[in-house]
Amino acid sequence: MTYIKEVILENFMSYRYSRISLEKGLNIITGPNGSGKSSILLGISVALGQTYTERGRRLGDLVRKGEDIARVTVVFDNSSKDGKKPFPWFRTDEVYFTRYVRRDGEYWHEVNGRVTPKVEVIRYLSRVGINPNNMMIIMHQNMIEQFIYLSPQEKLKTVEDVMGLRIYRERIVSSLEDLKNIQEEEKVLKGSLENAREQFEYWNTLYSKYLKKLELEEKLKNLTAEKYWRLVHEKRLELDKINKKLKGLEDRIKSIRDKIEKETFYKNRILEEITDIENEILLRNKNLERLLNNLRVKWMEYADKHAEISQDNVILSYMIKELKEMKKENKRIRDRINELVSKAKEYGEVKQKLRDIAYIEEEIKKTELEIASLGEIPGNVTEVYNKYKEIFEEYSRRVEKLSENKEILLKELEKRISLWQNKVTSLVEKLQENFAKYLNKISAVGKIELINMEDISNSGLVLYVGFRGSPLSVLDAYTHSGGEKTSTVMCFFLSLQDYIKSPIRAIDEFDVHMDPRNRKILLSLLFKISEENPETQFIIITPGILDDVPKNSNVLIVQKTMSVSELYKYR
Repeated sequence: MTYIKEVILENFMSYRYSRISLEKGLNIITGPNGSGKSSILLGISVALGQTYTERGRRLGDLVRKGEDIARVTVVFDNSSKDGKKPFPWFRTDEVYFTRYVRRDGEYWHEVNGRVTPKVEVIRYLSRVGINPNNMMIIMHQNMIEQFIYLSPQEKLKTVEDVMGLRIYRERIVSSLEDLKNIQEEEKVLKGSLENAREQFEYWNTLYSKYLKKLELEEKLKNLTAEKYWRLVHEKRLELDKINKKLKGLEDRIKSIRDKIEKETFYKNRILEEITDIENEILLRNKNLERLLNNLRVKWMEYADKHAEISQDNVILSYMIKELKEMKKENKRIRDRINELVSKAKEYGEVKQKLRDIAYIEEEIKKTELEIASLGEIPGNVTEVYNKYKEIFEEYSRRVEKLSENKEILLKELEKRISLWQNKVTSLVEKLQENFAKYLNKISAVGKIELINMEDISNSGLVLYVGFRGSPLSVLDAYTHSGGEKTSTVMCFFLSLQDYIKSPIRAIDEFDVHMDPRNRKILLSLLFKISEENPETQFIIITPGILDDVPKNSNVLIVQKTMSVSELYKYR
């Protein structure tokens, strides 16, 4: 384990040039107020890159008045222990951590004379267990008073920082931030989803009407096809009927013509017979009376046959005229059938049994009314519907995925909160024992209480204390005396230090405002802690008189002469 062998201050605050030799174990730096004791601890902090010192002041103000640049160096022991060096990157037995600070605030780090980024300096120090930003490792002046004035929430955060539990809070805060971002994104996304839903539902209604219209139009097409095929069927029946009549009429005409031909033949024979009779009469046949009678009979037969033929010709002419009209009707029906078939084919075939034309036409009217009731439907309804459907489904998927992520994050957040609560609660339970033990040394009792642990943003730590038999009460800046406040917080800090692994511990003027009795008790306590941890280097700065200083302790006295601080070794 390493330790600080020396601190070199050059043009730093009240020091022109000073080399402060420190030893392993207990180092006590004392001297009057304003002599420059705290500057030594501040110099160590600056050299090691403590962020706290950079926040608290302008680094340029640390340069000695009248100078342009200051240099602070902390020399660590790097001698081998069991064949291993604390800083294995360096072969030397000493490692020099140096920081240059200019009046204008510019600075840079060096390690063993080589310019080194601050992040590398922190990495080297972490290798030996030193975290310069841990306020319990290097406790500056007024840190106790500052802690007293912190809110319970700030106190808890401070404890988490020094005990390395900040990461658990940061993970929760990170999850809460992620959750907040998800909730904000979810809010925006749900708003977009709602807008998309409204558009989608509007166009979905139109699209449903459009599909219904297509269905009805298909139904109307089928009904229209059925209507035309029904008309074709009826016309074909009508054609069959007229064809039968036409065939009957043609047969009757043929029969009459045959009859007329036959009767004409008989008529001509009668006429021949009349001619024969007349010839016989002209020959003065003695049977004249008989011949005249026969002539008269034949002329009557001839007249009857002629009349009959004339009547049949009249009938025939009427029948021929009727046949002509019937053929025209036949052609008209055939043309109508062809027209209807052509029209029917435009609408398709009909597989079902053809229904009554009146029923079909009634169904057509109903269907047309249904189509009309759907109203005007935009021609691009399918395109727009598909567009908004895609948008709606995309937002739905994103909201669903976000909800899944939110659920996962909530479960992870619950785990992180539970882990943080367990870590902090377990730490406080451990701290409580030593806190009570240290308070007992100064005739006091105390308790550490966690509050609002269910709400990390409002969670806090409260210290209770009671001196010399008084009941426990909350430690605050106004109820207790300065010594009581300082003593209580010092006991709490010592409890924290018991659980911090570091090769060095430094405390600056913890005993300000402390009564002599408690100061002596706490100094003795620090001496005892130092004795129980021989491998740890303790640097204690105090302005008070020292009594009962342990043997083998390194006591340094700081004095200031003519604005220059100087150190003297007491023993």
